[in-house]
Amino acid sequence: MKRIALLALSLLMVLSLTLPAMADEISGQLEKGLKLYNDGKLSQAIGEIEFALAQLKQKKAEALSKIFPEAPSGWTAEKAKGSSAGGAMLGGGISASQRYRDGGKGRVKVEVVTDSPLIQSLAMMLSNPMFLQSGNAGKLVRFQGHKAVLKDQGERAELQSLIDNKVLVRVSARRVKDAAAVVQQFAGKMDLNKLKDLTQ
Repeated sequence: MKRIALLALSLLMVLSLTLPAMADEISGQLEKGLKLYNDGKLSQAIGEIEFALAQLKQKKAEALSKIFPEAPSGWTAEKAKGSSAGGAMLGGGISASQRYRDGGKGRVKVEVVTDSPLIQSLAMMLSNPMFLQSGNAGKLVRFQGHKAVLKDQGERAELQSLIDNKVLVRVSARRVKDAAAVVQQFAGKMDLNKLKDLTQ
């Protein structure tokens, strides 16, 4: 059961070093879990620490929802959403998304995901460009200096990129003229420096 104590201590260190604004809320939960552990109440300790971990993931998801670009001229942005629910978006993990609308039926969705099994799959694909030559996998393009996969279907397009081998960025458009150019425009406006800071 040393693993429980180590996990709690690790989370406390993360909170104190990188997330001071939320330390009071979650560190108290972790301290309660450690006390239960020291008292030999292992099941209760696990419950408290897992709850604190879920809170921490949700805080990270909320922070990620603040990195999306402002709506370009002619577009409006809906409220960004963050989620840490497994499997709900792009295979689970911690995620955030924002939707945009043009004056008609055009739609764009920007998503970021961390801690997802899909990240490893995309990394394998991007490390082997030959894989893209089969079927409708898409083509390799550059996205703010990073490799990305672009699928272009006229009024529908999708761009996926892996940032620092741990953050998946996905931009999709539908019912939009020259959708491939539109997804690259939105992707180019993302604040990747802020994204990297939040996923250290």
